Amino acid sequence: MSKNKKKTAVKVITTAAMLAAVSAVIGIVCKNLFTFNVYYRFTLENAPIVLSGLLFGPWIGAAVGVCADAVSCLMSTNPALNPIISLGAASVGIVSGLTPLIIRKKGTLQTAAAVVLAHLIGQVGIKSVAKMVYFGMPFYGVFVGLAFSALAAVLEVLIIKWLRANVIGEVK
Repeated sequence: MSKNKKKTAVKVITTAAMLAAVSAVIGIVCKNLFTFNVYYRFTLENAPIVLSGLLFGPWIGAAVGVCADAVSCLMSTNPALNPIISLGAASVGIVSGLTPLIIRKKGTLQTAAAVVLAHLIGQVGIKSVAKMVYFGMPFYGVFVGLAFSALAAVLEVLIIKWLRANVIGEVK
């Protein structure tokens, strides 16, 4: 492996690890402060996972999602890992990582599509099934979760768009 490829690999791993840590910290804070009951909480923990998917592709996005979910579960007040919720976190990274293959032009549309699709599939879809199976959430809880996801998605699009333009320097 050439010296440049090694440096790039180290940068990707380091950045992915930092994004997983940021997501885990957001998850821990939100689980402890913004949880309304076992079914509902407001969180922006998907933003770093979506960003990792957009920057590095679906597999690294999935790895960031699973690592962040595992750490936030183990460090929160409810230290039980739930495999379906971990699958939901992984799907957030996968979906956001696949979005640039469909929408090639970097910008607001790509970011918004990645966030919205990741929330619909990972957060509202898969994680809602996990809450119904493991916690007995009623079906109408999906709609409450959709409302929380809609608000979180708007904020995440703005945050990711700002990060990509001002910190990463990708898009204006």
